[in-house]
Amino acid sequence: MFCLFSPTFAILWRRKFSLVFYGLDPRETLNYSIPDTVIDDIRTRSDLVEIVSETVGLKKAGNSYKGLCPFHPEKTPSFSVSADKQVYHCFGCGASGNVFRFVRETQGLSFFEAVKHLAEKAGISLPEPRNNGFENTDHNERERIRSINLQACQVFREQLKNPQQGQAARDYLQSRGFDQEALDSYEIGYAIPSWSAMMTQLEKTTKTTPAQLDQAGLVKKKDDKDEYYDRFRNRIIFPLKDPQGIIIGFAGRAIKDEDIPKYLNSPETILYKKSRYLFGLDRARSSIRKEDSTLLVEGYFDQMRATVNGITNAVAPCGTALTSQQILLLKNLSENVTLIFDSDPAGLSAALKGFELLIDHGMNVKILILPDGQDPDSYILKKGREDFLQKVNEARPFLEFHILDVISKGDATTPSGRTEIANHVLPLLAKLRNSVERAEWIKFLAERARLDENALLSEMKKNVHLQRPKMEAYKENAPSKMNPETYLIHLMLSGGQTAIEEIKSRVTLDEFLDVKMHAIAELLYKMADDGRTIRIDSILDMTDDPEVTSKITQMGLNPIQFDNIEQALVDCIGAVKRASAEGKIKNLKSLRNQAIEAGEIQQSREFQIKLKELETALRAS
Repeated sequence: MFCLFSPTFAILWRRKFSLVFYGLDPRETLNYSIPDTVIDDIRTRSDLVEIVSETVGLKKAGNSYKGLCPFHPEKTPSFSVSADKQVYHCFGCGASGNVFRFVRETQGLSFFEAVKHLAEKAGISLPEPRNNGFENTDHNERERIRSINLQACQVFREQLKNPQQGQAARDYLQSRGFDQEALDSYEIGYAIPSWSAMMTQLEKTTKTTPAQLDQAGLVKKKDDKDEYYDRFRNRIIFPLKDPQGIIIGFAGRAIKDEDIPKYLNSPETILYKKSRYLFGLDRARSSIRKEDSTLLVEGYFDQMRATVNGITNAVAPCGTALTSQQILLLKNLSENVTLIFDSDPAGLSAALKGFELLIDHGMNVKILILPDGQDPDSYILKKGREDFLQKVNEARPFLEFHILDVISKGDATTPSGRTEIANHVLPLLAKLRNSVERAEWIKFLAERARLDENALLSEMKKNVHLQRPKMEAYKENAPSKMNPETYLIHLMLSGGQTAIEEIKSRVTLDEFLDVKMHAIAELLYKMADDGRTIRIDSILDMTDDPEVTSKITQMGLNPIQFDNIEQALVDCIGAVKRASAEGKIKNLKSLRNQAIEAGEIQQSREFQIKLKELETALRAS
């Protein structure tokens, strides 16, 4: 405990106040104490275009780069990255920021974790952590679970290699045709049929409690009892990894038919959100971008079999139906995807649901139907890589397959049967955003189902109206005539320290009446006081307000060119001060009238004197 006015408290409070401006959790950075010079060094050596290009396909467009936004579904690129200013902005959804924010938002990291990640990529060493009496619970828990997962993975692998305990699991994997090299590459393990082996081992080696292992998803608590047991028992273990290859959870596959469920995944934790990850994406990203195509398979073994046979652009959902977050991960690498699901009714149903979501995100979708009873794992094992790739090349557009499938299962010989076929297909065609493509598929449907094309087009208009995208374009709530405060911010951004000092000496923060402009001016004044160089990407470190961030990046990417900066300063400062004075006059009139109504004569006279002073000053200006 330290005195409120002690030097120690003063230092900590000033540091905490500064961190609030950085949009950080003061407890987090106080605990790690990263100097501003180190953060600036990491920023300078982390090229935003290069970092964004790892997940978004960018193309040069004038002075910037454009691509499909990783934060919302879109068909036309509205995501802009400035190599010069090192900021990004989406003109579709308003997402914006600098290199630290991009890594935080796309990978779900804290600020410190993003800094650490970029520091490692840039080869920069960070200061050792120190304990300042503050604890960042969230960060500590993430680090603890990462460490536990690494230890658990090692235990699972040792159990698989154990001469006695792992024999049944090794026999099972050998029967499926996986050699030791493949198993080591994927860090495959085995959970022995014990209710407490993993818990006992990790308690001993990592000094963790059962409750902490429960938070990591490795054990479960018994109902109404303070007792725990191992979640995974007698199962082949697949480590689940994020795009950077960090273990975030596990999946267990039963080796006995009577053990249900067949697949058991880790529960969601602070690290593992199953809807946000794809199995194998850490290995497949570069191949997907290079080949401009994704093979979306159903199971973990399918993905493994493809990869170990040199088919390196395959991924699988992590034991869940395909989600929007997963599709956005793929779309930023390639818009082309081939579904390779099981040919049984359940597999075809999953493929249809996946297609609907993929088409909602503007993806180009094909489907490969393997012979009955075959999946990519068994087919590649039996027929080999080349035969499988030939099948992939023969994959049909999903809509072609779906239309023919609906016709084959329906009755195209009667009017009612043909109507039912049309009713099955039209809602799917309505999701297509390209009207030419939609018209071609209507023609295909009309020819194959012997339907009238004009009638289908008429019905389609109704479906298209119902299927209009729910996402509206991002609109900036700004008046048509630009606020003079906005001009002042532009002048400070373009004029740097000199312009800020000039404006700061004549315009107080209270005179910025627009909430966002007030917030930005406060950040710029603070940077000037600290003697920091004015850079757009540096300013973004100082706020976590999405509206303020979006406004800053918009202004940075669309700067105003002033013909006469000196005159613009005089005019804008005058306009802002007049607007502020008029606002104060309006407020004083209201207060004066309230005082008169309340019978407070002396108070009303004082308000009237101040009012006259302001009105005189305003006329003089």
